[in-house]
Amino acid sequence: MVGVTDAVDAVDPDHRPAVLTGGLSIVALCLGVASSALYSSFVLAGGVAALLIVGVGLWMGSRRAVTIGCGVALAGLLGGGIQGVPPVPMLASVTATVLAWDAGHHAIGIGEQLGREATTARAELPHVGATVLVGLVAAVGSYVVFVAGPSGQPVAAVIAMLFGALLLLAALQR
Repeated sequence: MVGVTDAVDAVDPDHRPAVLTGGLSIVALCLGVASSALYSSFVLAGGVAALLIVGVGLWMGSRRAVTIGCGVALAGLLGGGIQGVPPVPMLASVTATVLAWDAGHHAIGIGEQLGREATTARAELPHVGATVLVGLVAAVGSYVVFVAGPSGQPVAAVIAMLFGALLLLAALQR
C-alpha cells in the first residue's frame, strides 16, 4: 500500500503560488510602502497590514486576500494623500501596490496551473515587466495631469492618481 501512495504523491504537483512572482509581489509592496511611509502614519499602518494580509494570501493561495491586502494599502495611501504625501512618492507607492496585486494574482495562477516546482521564470518575468511598463506609463500620465491641472487641490490629485490606478487594474484584467 505504501508504494501506491508514494506514486500518487509524486505525480500531484504542489499547487501553491509561484515563488518568483510571489516574492516580487511582496518586494513591490514593501517598496510601495517605503516610498511614502515617511510622510504619513496612514501609509505605514495600511502598508504593514497590507503586507501581512498579502503574505497570508500568497501562503494560502488566496486571490481574495491578495486583493484585500492591496486594497488596504491603497486605503492607507488615500489617507496619506489627504495628509499631504508629495506626488512623486505617492505615484511610486500606488504603482508599486498595483504591481504587487498583479504579481500576487499571477503567482497564484501559475501555481494553480503548473505547480510551484515548475520552471516558469520565462512566463513570470515578461508578465511582471509588462506590468511595470504599463505602471510607469500610468504614473507618468498621472503626474502630467497633476502638473497641468489646477494647483492647490491635493485631494483632487490623489483622486486622479487612484483613478489612474483603477484604469491600470482594468487594463491588466483584460
